[in-house]
Amino acid sequence: MINKIFIFIFLVGLIYAGCTNRADIVVTQLLSAPKEAFFLFLDIYVLLIFWGGILQICKDSGLLKVLSRYIICIIHPLFKNLDKEEEALQYISMNFMANMLSMGSAATPFGLLAMKKLDELNNHSEVASDEMITFLLINTSGLCLIPTMLIAIRSQYHSTNPVAIIPYIAVVSTISTILSIVLDKGGRVLAKR
Repeated sequence: MINKIFIFIFLVGLIYAGCTNRADIVVTQLLSAPKEAFFLFLDIYVLLIFWGGILQICKDSGLLKVLSRYIICIIHPLFKNLDKEEEALQYISMNFMANMLSMGSAATPFGLLAMKKLDELNNHSEVASDEMITFLLINTSGLCLIPTMLIAIRSQYHSTNPVAIIPYIAVVSTISTILSIVLDKGGRVLAKR
């Protein structure tokens, strides 16, 4: 369905450009857009490789386990039914660390492994456990302290200050995460009544 909508928008744009004698602008953009998209992809891909390498170094050196222990201490109250040594909680903490650095592709495997472990603890039930719902809500809220991908995109398009968005992203993502936790806990309280 979405493909049909995009094709419709594209055709309407082409017809409008033809009727207003702006076909040259459309052709110029059609020829330059793939090149810009390719270089943007390269910037983001190199950034993912860099952060993936940093993550692997942290994992091999044991720093990831140390950082994971600290994050587990912070997030454990949200997952009270899980033991602090639970493998699922370790994957959740690594997913949160990767998301805080805006490493979406690096965070995904940790998130999938965490959800798999949570599903095993839930005996593969058809109904999601409280921990699964909490993890999904917090993960979706997108807590991000350093938005590396947005900084890379802003740099690619020659922003005068690509890092100016850091405080705004940190504040907004913190508010959305706190709100998701409040709604999660509040929903459970209401469900028990």
